[in-house]
Amino acid sequence: GQVNLCLAGGVALNSVLNGRLARELGFEKTFVSPYPGDDGIAVGCCAYGLFGNKQLDEKKGIKQGRSPVWNGPLSPYLGPCPSEYEIKMAIEEAAPWLEVEAIRNEDQRLKIMSAEVASGGIVAWYHSRSELGPRALGHRSILADPRKKVLVRFINQHVKSRESFRPFAPSVLVEEATNWFDLGENVVDANVSPFMSMTAMVHEDKRARIPAVTHVDGSSRLQTVAKEDEPLYHKFISKFFELTGVPMVLN
Repeated sequence: GQVNLCLAGGVALNSVLNGRLARELGFEKTFVSPYPGDDGIAVGCCAYGLFGNKQLDEKKGIKQGRSPVWNGPLSPYLGPCPSEYEIKMAIEEAAPWLEVEAIRNEDQRLKIMSAEVASGGIVAWYHSRSELGPRALGHRSILADPRKKVLVRFINQHVKSRESFRPFAPSVLVEEATNWFDLGENVVDANVSPFMSMTAMVHEDKRARIPAVTHVDGSSRLQTVAKEDEPLYHKFISKFFELTGVPMVLN
């Protein structure tokens, strides 16, 4: 009779399994934390320190006030956030190899980025605190055009230096996700994979349009991006959508 499913442990890094459980078992919501493996133990220890074990406290007769438990998933962005000064120093150190142009206007910057990606360029996105867990989620990401399959080999060989068959994920606007991916019949919230935890099938009529993020079996390990969770990343993808008619980028 349960309507929600929560998965944890290293096995929950299996995005194919997660996607099948979410689609085929009839749950309305399936949740996988962004760090279900051993790295998440650090967060668990902090949570235990903050909130303790209420039942154990009661059993031992300990009465003490606890912090209120959070009402949503903890952010995956728990890593370092270098100051503007530290970034400036790092850029100056690399000065002989870089041409630097500072664009303070956010709209202008995102417009330039989306045009660069749409024209076949590759953008390194470095924004705010870094991600905890194994997935790049738009704070330390390599971004490209999902329509250009040739980029898969190029990024694997020349940017990431890994095997050429390794697939890439799409970061897709939540409001457009069901138009491009089969998220299951029982899903009540399209934001099924905010931490790139699940694989879904790309609709057959869309596969040819996004070959760079569609695996050989027609599947894709997607990240759903909601405006309320990641406003800046959502805004960037929206600009790319306006330019190309495709509501996602290769991440």
